[in-house]
Amino acid sequence: MKLFQVLLAVLLSSAMTTSALASTAADTIAKDFEAQKKNLEDAELKQRQVLSALYQLNKKIKKIVTEKGDLSQQRAFLEVNIKNLSQKVDELDQRSKSQKALLAERLRAIYKLGGPSVARFLFSSDSSASLERNLKILGIVAARDLDLIKNYGRDLKELQNKKKMLAQRLESLKAIENKIVAQEKQFRKEQELKGKLLDGIRKSKLFAINKINGLREKSLQYNIEDAGLFDLLFKPSFADQKGALPQPLPGVVTRKFGLMKGEDHPYTISHKGIFISAAKGSPIKSVFEGRISYVGDLPGFGTTLIVDHGDHYYTVYSHAEEVKVGVGDEITQSQVIAQVGESTRESNPGLYFEIRHFSEPYDPQQWMKGL
Repeated sequence: MKLFQVLLAVLLSSAMTTSALASTAADTIAKDFEAQKKNLEDAELKQRQVLSALYQLNKKIKKIVTEKGDLSQQRAFLEVNIKNLSQKVDELDQRSKSQKALLAERLRAIYKLGGPSVARFLFSSDSSASLERNLKILGIVAARDLDLIKNYGRDLKELQNKKKMLAQRLESLKAIENKIVAQEKQFRKEQELKGKLLDGIRKSKLFAINKINGLREKSLQYNIEDAGLFDLLFKPSFADQKGALPQPLPGVVTRKFGLMKGEDHPYTISHKGIFISAAKGSPIKSVFEGRISYVGDLPGFGTTLIVDHGDHYYTVYSHAEEVKVGVGDEITQSQVIAQVGESTRESNPGLYFEIRHFSEPYDPQQWMKGL
């Protein structure tokens, strides 16, 4: 009898010890799980911030590349103009020198002929009219040569000024181009650094996900009967459902996610969701369990519902009517939350649907099966 009591005490002690160990293990696993979920959430937020910064950097780089291309074209145009002007300056300078040489040759010839020869040319005329004509000929020839030389000089100075102005403009363009090249180099460097940072964040996310999966496997080694802990560890998250979410209603996608050019205008519009054409009154179902965080009218979207699915994931349902739920209601996957109403933006009734993480829109067709 005494031995039985001792064995019973040992068994009870062992059971209590096992239970205490299981309880302690459960507490530790729960804390570790919450910590890793927090790490994963922080990594998601950092990744979003880095991606946003990279997007802005890419826009700046694209702008700079365009500006650099424009400046390069302007520089090439100026260089051609300067080359053409240089050729004209050289040609005009050569013509001026030739004209000056011709005039000098004429003066030398007149000087060599001497006074009597010139006099004979002038006074060989048989009348005063002839004399006057010969004097005019000499004067016209000399005046014409001088005018040509003056015109050459004036045109040469004008071309040189234009060449100087173009050269100054070219130097200014080169300075701007060098500055833009330096900016592009800096942006490329920032882009590379943020790319490395993004790789590090993705590795942190993968590490956190592996730790979470490891904690789930570890919890199975203990005889844990805590339903709350099991829900915490094994309850599916919205992020795990990518590619497997059900459709909010059957229908045809008539407007897709992303950039689209308008049919009746030349502008490109960014669609942050999709439009599913469906008959008025068709039931709208939640694509995943969650909590209703908003019900109300939005300009251009009509009656809109927003469901919070946890981990900062949200789904948006617009152009609805006959709403079945209210703010704060907990809903299940595929629960009917409203009906399709009239669209304020489309010619036919249907549902406008979005998926967002924080405020970042995702393409719903990549998250849902069969759509």
